[in-house]
Amino acid sequence: MATLEKPEMPILRETADQIYQRIANRMAVIAKERGETPPATEEGELFYDLLYPLAEEISDQQQLFEYGFLQRFLPWAEGEYLDANGVFFGLGRHKDEADISYKQRLIDRARTEDGDGRRADYERWARNTEGVGGAVAVEKARHDNSIDVYITNLSGQPAAAELVQQVRTKLEDNRKALHDLNVFPAKVFPISISVRLVVQPEVEVAKVKEQITTLIKAYLKGRSLIVYQQLGALFFVDGVSDFTEYTLNGEKANLTVPADSVSTLSLVVSV
Repeated sequence: MATLEKPEMPILRETADQIYQRIANRMAVIAKERGETPPATEEGELFYDLLYPLAEEISDQQQLFEYGFLQRFLPWAEGEYLDANGVFFGLGRHKDEADISYKQRLIDRARTEDGDGRRADYERWARNTEGVGGAVAVEKARHDNSIDVYITNLSGQPAAAELVQQVRTKLEDNRKALHDLNVFPAKVFPISISVRLVVQPEVEVAKVKEQITTLIKAYLKGRSLIVYQQLGALFFVDGVSDFTEYTLNGEKANLTVPADSVSTLSLVVSV
C-alpha cells in the first residue's frame, strides 16, 4: 500500500495565539470604524483574560474536527473508525488483528470486485479467513483450471492442518468455477533487509521503520521478482534524507521468490 500523506488543512491547525490575534485584529477594526480607540489586548489585559481561553478551546476543537474528518477516509482511519469502514465493505477484523493488516485487506477489497475464481480471487478469499497471514495462489499446468493455494498463519509461518482445512472449506464455498483446487501450508521464503538510515533531527526512528515496513510488505505481496533498486527507493519516507549499508538477504542483488512460497520480512534499521 502506497503511503498517502495527510492533506494540509491549515485553517484547522491554528494555534491559540493565531486565533486570538485574529480576534484582536477584528476588535481593532471595529473600534476604528466607530471612531474609538482600539482596546488593549496584550497579555494581562481584560480582553486577553476573557478571550484567550476561548481561542485555546477553538484551537483544540479544530484538532478534534480534523481528526474526525480524516477518520472518514480509509487510508487514514484507525481503531473503531477502521472497523466502521469494515462494516461498509462487509469485511470484519480478525481476532487481535492489527490496524495495519486490517487496513490493507480493506483497501484490497475496495480496489477489487468479487471474481469468478481467478488466482487473485483465491488469494484474497484465503487472506480474509480468520488466522491466515499470507496466501499465494499458483495456477498449475497438470490440467486445465488447476489452482494450488499456499497459506501462512498470522505469524508468517506455514499454516497448521486445521487452518488449511478451514481455508479449503471457505474457498470451496466461494469459488464459482470448476477449478481443481488444493490448499497447502506455504513454504516460507525469508527476506532479510538491513539498512542504515540518515534521518533528520528529532525524527522518531520507530515511526520511520513502521512506515518503511508497510511499504515493503505492500511491495513484496504476491511478487516473485524482488528488485534490489526498487526496494531501496522505499526507504525515502518523511524524515529520511539518505541511506547506506543496504543489503537484501546479505547481498546487493535481486531475489526470486519461489512460486509456492510466501515472503516474510525481517527489517533491521540503524541510524
